[in-house]
Parts: sequence; structure tokens; C-alpha cells
Amino acid sequence: MVGVRVFSILSRKIISLVAAIGVGFAMGGPAFAAEALVKDIRFGVSSPTVSRVVVDISEAVNFKAGQDTAGESLSFMLAGASLGPRPQPEKQVTGLVESYSAREVGQGDVLVEVKLKKYCKIKKLFSIPPSATNHNFRVVMDVEETGPTKKIASAKKFQTLSDVISASTQGGTPGGNSSQARPATGTSTASLSMRPAADEMPVVVIDAGHGGSDPGALGPDGAREADVTLAAALALKDALVGLGGYKVVLTRSNDERVAYEERTQIARDAQAGLFISLHADSISNSKLRGASIYTLSKTGSERSAREALSQEDYKVFGADLDKENPIVGGILYSKAQEWTGTESDRFAQALISKLVGVTPLLNNTHRKGNLIVLLSPDVPAVLLELAFISNAKDETNLKSPAWRKRTMGAVANAIDDYFTERALSRQAFNEASTANR
Repeated sequence: MVGVRVFSILSRKIISLVAAIGVGFAMGGPAFAAEALVKDIRFGVSSPTVSRVVVDISEAVNFKAGQDTAGESLSFMLAGASLGPRPQPEKQVTGLVESYSAREVGQGDVLVEVKLKKYCKIKKLFSIPPSATNHNFRVVMDVEETGPTKKIASAKKFQTLSDVISASTQGGTPGGNSSQARPATGTSTASLSMRPAADEMPVVVIDAGHGGSDPGALGPDGAREADVTLAAALALKDALVGLGGYKVVLTRSNDERVAYEERTQIARDAQAGLFISLHADSISNSKLRGASIYTLSKTGSERSAREALSQEDYKVFGADLDKENPIVGGILYSKAQEWTGTESDRFAQALISKLVGVTPLLNNTHRKGNLIVLLSPDVPAVLLELAFISNAKDETNLKSPAWRKRTMGAVANAIDDYFTERALSRQAFNEASTANR
């Protein structure tokens, strides 16, 4: 049973992007204006090493513009705008520009992405108001060549949201184990068959629910939730250590009370790639038994954003979004939550597939909840209700070393499958990127 309070909150609109934006944004533009129409996207050549990008808009808008840390692309985000008819990209590009795309994203914004032929940096960024000869508002960016003609194979790519957050808020390089994927084993690809270096191993944080002055639920034969969850956490740690390739962190390793907020902070401080909280359910109906898995609900996501703002902890992947323009901060926080939610759900499904036939499961096994331990915006997280401690058979299982070893072995295999899939996805991304150069 999860000892948390469920909050009743007002729903609010969450800003979201349909694609991760790997750019270091610079702010510009006048006050927001609604009903602005992007009328044209033009390119020019100022010199052999400098090219110009011009976006023509019917009205003045707030805009953000920037480039990725590798200098391979640049982007514009135009707030409160929509797209009009656009010329074909192949008839527009020139100079340092290789291609471009434009699309509407979020709640009425336009994202323009420009791929560059060479390494470049932003030389100038400015806007031009309408004039007697040009009635459009114009956003102008000059980019200057800084590197070789074609990108080298080792150039950094944005492959996870942590890469995006790092670049878009700090202009830094991707970092932290939250973005690391564990290389798969037993494949024919040499680069994947290698074990990761110690500083590249994914961090898995295992949270044994309750503890100390908070014993949790009690079983009919006297088993305490705090004890069975700790025993399961230790068994899961042993299983992961046996697999190799993981750093395992426990939120508690003995019978002590750890605040729920501290548990999620432990995962964030460890730059965890996955957080799993172990609990034992309890209900008045003693016949009900089986495991269930919770990931964060929409209400919980809204609560996370609101509490992060109120507690001055508006951060994702180590980036302080309080230092960003509110529009940028909101977009990045929302995007972080979207990525984290997708990854959490993906792991939940992997976990269910491994637990089938190993231990009883509730119908509708994957559930959504507004739970404190799932609120982190940048660490994929699930809460696993191991069984119903209020059921005599489930209580017997929870106290059984054999059941515990078998079930936690299945959980460890689910974790291994999850990170293996991430590694394969990363490999496929790299191969596709190389092929498209």
C-alpha cells in the first residue's frame, strides 16, 4: 500500500512539443502577437563563409533562435504563429544551408529547422520591423562557417531528451547516466557486444517502500510491508549485480524511514536511468491478490510542474529552467515529462511481460497514479506493487526467499531488456544518421 496523499487539483493546459529541439536558444522579438502568419522562409549568401536565413511574418511575434552544440543545425521557434503556403525547400536553400523544414507545434507555435552543410555558429540575430517597401515583420539570422565541409562520424547527436535539455539550456554536451543506454550483449554487432565502461553504466535506483517509523501495511500472519519490500530490493540488487553492467543505488538498505520526496531526489542526484519503487498492496478484501504496476498519471504530471515551480526546483536533467524565458522553460519541462512518461510506460510493459507466469498479476496490471515517488520529470519511474500483503497466499510469497529470487530475477531481466532496447535504438539512430550524411 502506498502511504501517500492524493491531491485534488485543477487541471491546466500543458505546453508540449511534438519533437525534441536540440538547440541553444537565444531570445528575441517584441511582445507576443496572435494570428501571425509565417509567409516566407528565405536564404541568402553574404559571403563565401556567411549565409543568411530570413523568416517573413505578417505580425510581430516573440521568437527564439539558436543552434545545436555541434553547429550542424539551427532552429527558430515563433510563438503564436501559423504557417502559410511555403515555397519548396529545394528551390530555396543556398550557401551554407543544406535543407530546411517548417511545421506547427504545441499550442500555436511554428518551428523552423535548418540543416547546415558545414559547421557554423550564429554571427548575428535580429529582427526588422515592417517598412514602406516590405510590410512583413522579419526575423533574421546570419550564420558563419567555423569548421570542415562535412560532419565527422564522431560528431555529437541529440539522441535523448537529456541531450536536448543540456544543449538548450546550458549549451553544454550531453552528460549524466540518465542518457546512457546499456550496450546489448550476445549480438553480432561488435560495438554493441562490448560491456560499457564504468562511467557509462546505467544507474538503477531501487526504492524499498516504507521503513523505520513507517512500517506500511501488515499481513494476516504479521508480515510488515517495510520488511518484505526491503528484502525484495536487496534481492533485485543482487540480480542486477549478477547480470553486470549496472550501477545500483538503494534508497534505503536497512529499516529506516526515508521521506518520499527524498527518494525521488536520490534518483535525480544519481542521474538515474530508471527508478523502481517496491511496495506491497493491502485491501479489506482478503481474497484479492496479484501484482500491479503504476506509472504517473496526467494529474500527477500537472502536479509535478506546479510543485516544481512553487518550490523553486524547476529543473530537468540538471538544468535550471528558472533561468530561462518562461515560454522556453515551460516547453522544456513539458517535453521532459513527455519523454519520461513514455519511457516509464515502456518499461512498465517490459516488466509485465517478464512477470507473466512468474507471479500472480491483477487484471489491468498497468495503472496510472498521482504518486509522490513518480513525480520526477527526468527519471523514468514505476511503482511495483509486488503482491497483496492482505492476502494469505501473497503474504506467504512475499516472505519466501525462493519466490523473491524468482520474481526479482524476472524484474532484473525486464530492466536488462529495457536498457538493451535503448542501446539498440541508439545504435540504429547512429547508423541512420551516418547513412544520411
